[in-house]
Amino acid sequence: MYRPKLAQVIIVILMLAVLSTAALIHLIWQRAAGENIEEIVASLDAQTAGSVRNDLSRTLALVTSTAEVVRSIFFQGAIGADDEVKREFLFLSLLREQPAIAWIGFGFPDGRFFGSHATADGRIEMVEIGAAKAGELRPLRRDLYRPIPGDIFFEERIKAESAYVALGAPWYRLGKETGEPVWTVTNVLPNGFEPAIVLSKRVVTFGKFTGVVMVAVSLRRLSEALQALELPALGKAFVLDERGRVLATSQPSDGVMAAHFSDFPPSDAVATAAAEAVATNKVDAFRAVVLNASLGPVFVSSSRLPFENWRLVTATPRSTFASGIDKNIRRIAIVVLAMAALAAATAVGFANFLFARPLARLAEQLRAVERFSLESIRHHPTFLAELNDLSQALKRMAVGLSAFARYMPLDVVRPLVEGGIEPKPGGSLCEVTVMFADLPGFTELTERLGPGVEPHLTRFLTIAVTAIHAEGGTVDKFIGDAVMAIWNAPGKQADHAARACRAAVAIRTAMHDEPPIAAGENAIRVRIGINSGTALIGNIGSAERLSYTAIGDTVNLASRLVNVAKERGVEIVLSDATMRELGAEPMTRPLGLAAVRGKARPVGVHTIDQLNARSAGGSDGNGDYDGGDARLHAAQALRR
Repeated sequence: MYRPKLAQVIIVILMLAVLSTAALIHLIWQRAAGENIEEIVASLDAQTAGSVRNDLSRTLALVTSTAEVVRSIFFQGAIGADDEVKREFLFLSLLREQPAIAWIGFGFPDGRFFGSHATADGRIEMVEIGAAKAGELRPLRRDLYRPIPGDIFFEERIKAESAYVALGAPWYRLGKETGEPVWTVTNVLPNGFEPAIVLSKRVVTFGKFTGVVMVAVSLRRLSEALQALELPALGKAFVLDERGRVLATSQPSDGVMAAHFSDFPPSDAVATAAAEAVATNKVDAFRAVVLNASLGPVFVSSSRLPFENWRLVTATPRSTFASGIDKNIRRIAIVVLAMAALAAATAVGFANFLFARPLARLAEQLRAVERFSLESIRHHPTFLAELNDLSQALKRMAVGLSAFARYMPLDVVRPLVEGGIEPKPGGSLCEVTVMFADLPGFTELTERLGPGVEPHLTRFLTIAVTAIHAEGGTVDKFIGDAVMAIWNAPGKQADHAARACRAAVAIRTAMHDEPPIAAGENAIRVRIGINSGTALIGNIGSAERLSYTAIGDTVNLASRLVNVAKERGVEIVLSDATMRELGAEPMTRPLGLAAVRGKARPVGVHTIDQLNARSAGGSDGNGDYDGGDARLHAAQALRR
């Protein structure tokens, strides 16, 4: 399984921390900007709706007062409806003073109509439609006037015929039927197609119905009022009636005034977004955001107007306000990312210097401890106190393990550290060669020399351990002046018997090279017993204290063969079992059968006078190469 390195983890954590912080700042800024944009749009919508309400209220109040003035004059008889000159002067005066009004007219019960009309080019026309028989066109008179400072200038009179019948117009019919002012929306007026809102009032003179007064405001005038508003770029405003018809818009599409949202061309994305919002929200007042393919988010709001359930709908693309903000947000994002990358690189550099490298060195030294390569352990000062303390503790541990290695065989400790041997009681049967070697006459020597015997014992044990290690053996234990060693455990060695014999010859040779401890002790310098066979190898002891050793009859016989060597007057004795392990050309001399304590039958024993085999060095069974000075001394001893 892949396991990341600490440096990689630190880099990832730092990058995530920096990038998440940058992303959070960016999101907070973006959210704040979005909320500010929504507040701005809501404020502008409120201002627009308020302005339209005020303008519409003023216009409606003006229309209402104008209609009431005309009705009152006719009602009081101050001017008769048939008095052509006076009524013309009255309508013309009122129209000149009220530029918001498009028509002031009067419909007679016999179908005649007279009115004053403000044209789109700024002129004023007096329109009179006379009476006619059923099915005939009515005579039409149009007098055109051009306003001049303080007066008007007559330009021309046009006579023609008209199919317009006031009696059939909605404003006339509804005004005649009720005594209250009536508002209607119409598309046709005496001059032709002209969408407008019309207020009509019934006129009764001296108790007799004399006609209907009408005052009209062109919806073109309402669109002009919307166009005069300071709407955001690309924003549009629409006035809808209660049936959803578009009565006015701040910006006609392609110069054409549409009657319904469905009449707007598909290229008008703002109108499309407004239509979608109106269709989705069934209430008159709402605020919504519509996602448009070409414009992106579009803010759409709807509010009631104080007239005939009309409502004002405004649509403003978010890009109108957010283009600069979004550009700044993108710049900020780039700057934040650059700062994040710089901070991450700096943090990674510091992390590598403060953590990754020191920990990598510590990990390498721990692996050296695992291999018991304790001589390579060094204290590496670091900036952080904890890692510096850990390096010092590791150095102290290496010193302690170096001392510990003198008490425990490294061949046992290494597998234990590596996990090859569980530190609990138990073992297994294994073919081994066991060797015991002791110093002859040690008891008498101790009585004679006292504490002065220690240097001689240390010299002997050093020679024995050096020879055993040179042949890949494991020093099991020291028993007084004796040393016990085993081969083929814990590591496997096919020539374990030959290795033990070479180690024995090396010990004998080295001891004879040493000066005698006392005069007359040149003959026997060491006694060694060697035996091969099956033994129980493993951790022997209790749960609190263990000893890696070999036990069994094979071990006992090897120990007894030391006494056989004393009895036969030789220095090395090996059993028949070891002879069989040596192979076809053993360089030994038989000693016959020997009675061994604890054995029911005599045991065949042998000695080594000279062994022509030499140490080949190489593996000690654990993969370690044994080619030091001790191996060289053993090989030289075997060649004597």
